Amino acid sequence: MKYLLLFFTFTTFGQIQKFIPLDEDTLEFISEVNYTLYSNKKPIFFNITSNDSVTRLPKNIDFDSISFNKLNFKETGLKKENLSEVVHLKKIEYELDEVIISNSKQNEIEIGEKGRFVKRYSNSILKDTEYGLLFRESDLRNKQIKGLHFYVEKVKYKTNYKIKIYAANEIGNFYSGQTLKLNELIFESPILTIEKGTKSKVETNLEEYNINTDNQDVFICLELQDYYDDNNNLIELKFKEATKIKFQLSKLTNYYAKTSDFYTKKIIDDFININAMINRDFATQFFKKPHKSNLVAPAIILYATKKRISLNR
Repeated sequence: MKYLLLFFTFTTFGQIQKFIPLDEDTLEFISEVNYTLYSNKKPIFFNITSNDSVTRLPKNIDFDSISFNKLNFKETGLKKENLSEVVHLKKIEYELDEVIISNSKQNEIEIGEKGRFVKRYSNSILKDTEYGLLFRESDLRNKQIKGLHFYVEKVKYKTNYKIKIYAANEIGNFYSGQTLKLNELIFESPILTIEKGTKSKVETNLEEYNINTDNQDVFICLELQDYYDDNNNLIELKFKEATKIKFQLSKLTNYYAKTSDFYTKKIIDDFININAMINRDFATQFFKKPHKSNLVAPAIILYATKKRISLNR
């Protein structure tokens, strides 16, 4: 998956302080936030942030602190000297599409998203690790992975692949560019097969491997091994005929991929948080949220059960 990598840099403050409010988790631009300026703990000025640009504070008001308030976000207060060009607001009431959804019928837990597929973003399974999903420690805490499902376009040739799970950690921050460092390989599946004609869901049972993800973020990807024709001969395929993973609309910021340098067009080694980068660039350059079709991720879902905790007496 190739993306052009852009970084936005704010100019420094002048005499007029200015800022934009962003969702702390997704980096989406937040418009029309109520804010209040205070002096000696007394409110002296009220206004609403801009819905399409940087918000500039009036230079003729002497204040020492500011507070921000918007429905579904935690109220935030800052001292004047701590007010920066980006104000982070934390969402406290989430929409119904949660990361973890209980499945009482099978006593399993789905970890991931289920969104509408976006065909133009489908990408082939690659022999090199170039993209995948980060599952954070908070998603996996006290859970045992039992299986993995992903979705494919109609498969034209028998495809052998592996599932790989790496311990990983996020480096830097969203504003300067957040990258992902892959650490040790904690699981590598045997060679698995997607048969010709397979369409949509591919299910893999991982229960027998007792995969340990305790206390760490993990990066999950699929790695191509080989393609075979109808006579079981090894073949090479071009992108058009390759087996492709479906991508879906995403509200999360856990899709990491390698990108193309904006100037040299060469693939860089770092894994970039793609949706966080898109949210940030739209917020800082266009002062709005991207269209939902701009935010996608590989359609990969984990299945897990809650770990049993034994009590030693």
